[in-house]
Amino acid sequence: MAHPTIANALSFLNQYPRTGSLWRLGGMTIMSLTGLLSRTFLYGFHNVNAYGVDQFVQVLETAKKEGRGVLTVSNHISVVDDPVMWGLLPIRKMFNPTHLRWGLGAENICFTTKFTSNFFSMGQVLATSRFGTGVYQGSIDSAILLLSPSSRDSLPKTSDIDAHRFPPSNLPPQWIHIFPESLVHQAYPPHQTSMKYFHWGVSRIILEAEKLPVIVPIFHQGLDDVFPEDREKLKYIPRTVVFPKWKKENRLKLNFRFGAPLSESFFATEREQWKDLADTQHDSEESGNLRSKVAALVREAVADVRKSMGLSDEDPRFKDPYFWSNVSELSGVKIAGKYGNSSVKVVEKEG
Repeated sequence: MAHPTIANALSFLNQYPRTGSLWRLGGMTIMSLTGLLSRTFLYGFHNVNAYGVDQFVQVLETAKKEGRGVLTVSNHISVVDDPVMWGLLPIRKMFNPTHLRWGLGAENICFTTKFTSNFFSMGQVLATSRFGTGVYQGSIDSAILLLSPSSRDSLPKTSDIDAHRFPPSNLPPQWIHIFPESLVHQAYPPHQTSMKYFHWGVSRIILEAEKLPVIVPIFHQGLDDVFPEDREKLKYIPRTVVFPKWKKENRLKLNFRFGAPLSESFFATEREQWKDLADTQHDSEESGNLRSKVAALVREAVADVRKSMGLSDEDPRFKDPYFWSNVSELSGVKIAGKYGNSSVKVVEKEG
């Protein structure tokens, strides 16, 4: 008799006729090895404090039994948040194909060549266009279907046919992680733990999924110091590897907190209001306001997890999209990275 983990893997592979078993086996191998490397990196070079991991593992197991998807949302502070943070999970979960996360990745970063496109696709990342494409695109459609397969008939039709955006259609409800800030957000002190506003992609997933997934908010701190966006030398090498500290107490502290799942009633009112809107009204001002409200509620849930970590209060201006559109308002606020303050001079079309 096959080992349960192997049996699960074989069963999972059989659900992928479009891409083939070898493709899926390669993807599972990449993800499992990446998980092990992430765990080694986390605990071998850092002082890690993680809260709620066991509770989250239980959420994954319960959701699988109940036939529900799992949606995790968090702040985004470095280019390695995903996959490094999943090194927190028990090793046994890294080899369980039904508990490997799906994610959304920037098309202009992760899918620029055939090699990177195949690599990230095998790692269960959906190519997502940012900065103007909007919420009606294949990656968001696929995220909804992965979380709630029964939503297929109710989704709007899209012209997006890129295989990197559309995973196989015959899967049970999956786990998806997203970063609703839509880009790496590293603010200089005293704003370094304040989040940007959340974009509409998460709203569309929550409002249009026929069966609401289990939603788990996460906040983490410290990876921005491992991969600072403003570093020019050795930019693509973790700072903690370049200058390692062998005594745990001297290492850089990384803090992760998994919040409790949001109750099913958390978005009940908004989901009912969405159902009351006719399909022709989904681009109306009313639907936009509803999406903005849901995005704000999700951000508030993540902010509550942040608050439970004992961090100082956020700058309240950061949650307002229009704060970022007014250059004069940004006095005293500096953002690091490729986009830097240039990324906050306009409010991008939601997506």
